[in-house]
Amino acid sequence: MRDLTRQPPHIHFDWSAGNPVANLVSLLLFGVGEVAPVTHEVLCEAEPDDYRRPHVHVG
Repeated sequence: MRDLTRQPPHIHFDWSAGNPVANLVSLLLFGVGEVAPVTHEVLCEAEPDDYRRPHVHVG
């Protein structure tokens, strides 16, 4: 998508209240939890260039 439009895509997530450690444990053990911070970290690893990386919006 980015290569066709020359614009980085935007990704929108909800941010639920809760303990970050509990969310991490839940994600590791059961595969559920906060997706937004994990997605951001994966994107940072996959695309080191800030201008090419998708924009992650969390609200």
